[in-house]
Amino acid sequence: MRITQRTVGSITILDLAGGMTRDDGYGEIRATVSPLLKQDHTLFLLDLAEPPYMDSTYVGELVRAFIAVLNHKGALKLVNFTRRMRTLFEIAQLGHVFELFNNEAEALQSF
Repeated sequence: MRITQRTVGSITILDLAGGMTRDDGYGEIRATVSPLLKQDHTLFLLDLAEPPYMDSTYVGELVRAFIAVLNHKGALKLVNFTRRMRTLFEIAQLGHVFELFNNEAEALQSF
């Protein structure tokens, strides 16, 4: 898992690439988001266009990051889901928890 960080206005965009499984990248989102929260970054957009797959363990990782951001009165939104990832979120009944967007422009406008 690789995370590339960029900023648009006050929104921190994290571009994720590589595997999103317990054995590949687990804990990296938390390791990236936690220091940013301490620096008062509170608006996050995670771009999921590149990862080929996400397992249920990594869904838990996203939920923990989401809660950490909410605890700092911020927002964490997701963009560019694959069909497989969207199905995983629907099965886990998280589609109503996370704001999911099909494109970055739409997601950025929602903040």
